[in-house]
Amino acid sequence: MSAILALRRFPQHPRTREACEAGVRFLRAQAPHWASLHLEELPVAAEILVPALLEQLGVDEARLPRAPYAQLMALGERKRKIIAKLPVTPGVPWLHVWETWGQEPTANLMDGAGSVGHSPSATAAWVKAASSRPELAPFVERGREYLRESALSTGSSTPGLVPVGGPHNYFEQSFVLYALLMGGVLLEPRLAPYVNSVLGDLTRALGPNGIGMSDYFLQDGDDTSAVVAVMHAMGLPVDPALLYRFQRDDHFIAYPGEMHSSPTLTARCLHALMLLGKDSEELAPFQRYLLERQEPSGRWSFDKWSRSWLYTTFHSVVGLVGSPHMDAVRRALESVLSAQQPDGGWSSEGRSNMTETSYAVLMLGFLEQHGMLHPGISPALDRASRWMLQNYTPGAPAEGKVKCWISKELYRMERIDTAFELCALLMMQRRQYQYS
Repeated sequence: MSAILALRRFPQHPRTREACEAGVRFLRAQAPHWASLHLEELPVAAEILVPALLEQLGVDEARLPRAPYAQLMALGERKRKIIAKLPVTPGVPWLHVWETWGQEPTANLMDGAGSVGHSPSATAAWVKAASSRPELAPFVERGREYLRESALSTGSSTPGLVPVGGPHNYFEQSFVLYALLMGGVLLEPRLAPYVNSVLGDLTRALGPNGIGMSDYFLQDGDDTSAVVAVMHAMGLPVDPALLYRFQRDDHFIAYPGEMHSSPTLTARCLHALMLLGKDSEELAPFQRYLLERQEPSGRWSFDKWSRSWLYTTFHSVVGLVGSPHMDAVRRALESVLSAQQPDGGWSSEGRSNMTETSYAVLMLGFLEQHGMLHPGISPALDRASRWMLQNYTPGAPAEGKVKCWISKELYRMERIDTAFELCALLMMQRRQYQYS
């Protein structure tokens, strides 16, 4: 839909009509899939982005069937009503999709990074709407500078090519350290100077309301839970009340106003609470939340932040290890072992890839480190180690790598994904020394 809307602005190009018609044919073929929509399976922000794009595209004009989108359109209407009741201040996540609902460009929407909602697309929409307002000229220039810096961060010279969002320095730092923790290498002496430096940044930024993805964005449950877990593992005092700020009944949320939950976020908060010594009775509701979402296959497949079932299953298992529900952990283990490809790697679809293989490896290693006995773990890790060592290429172009993160589209968080991969390799190196 986005591509069709963009191409329509260039009707003079000889291939525009052909490309738009092909895009519409694709949308017609995809439409029936939306009729059986399940809220838990919906990617983040889809409930507001897709209806907005449909409205711009013109369902009737594009000759698309309306019925399959009815549930999604109703969800979009609900979300807009929720947003209307939330405070509109700089750095709140509902501004991340301002281009879909915003009308009045005002200076108080711009955050300290010069963005609207840490989103290049929302910022571009705001800049366009504000460009005719002389009183907003300084803010328009700040927004344009943010867009220029965003374009530079892609490492590409293609005009207009920008990342899905940013800045996200604390997001990167917190998830990298959490990956080290799950890989059992957070206390690796060779990493100590770098870990301590990054942890210093995070602890300085952590406040009574938690931590956000940058100094200019709302605090969230995802980053906060990762930082809490790492701080505890490093022997630093931390208040569990930071996590309970994000509790909603039997699960945890990233931000206010969310319509559907995230198993990986809840699992990360649960893991942090387990590390902090919370008892089984206190943890039971969050564990039940995860158990209710485990599929008969043993997998957890759906999460609003990632499309990889290996990522979601890995995190869910981490949140259940040591609980009374080890039967669920064993089912997940069997599912991951059976999904290993003949070459030794893993993938949620198609050929083995380094990132999803690292998720599986870290999960198996985590279970092994926590006393899980299964005859399939050791040979699976040995095969995976050989595949990763043969196929890992430092500095390989990101274009050819798997994209599993979800925000406004599937994307690759390069440094975080690389950290997962390197943690898996380092964990297996230490394992080899241990058993040799």
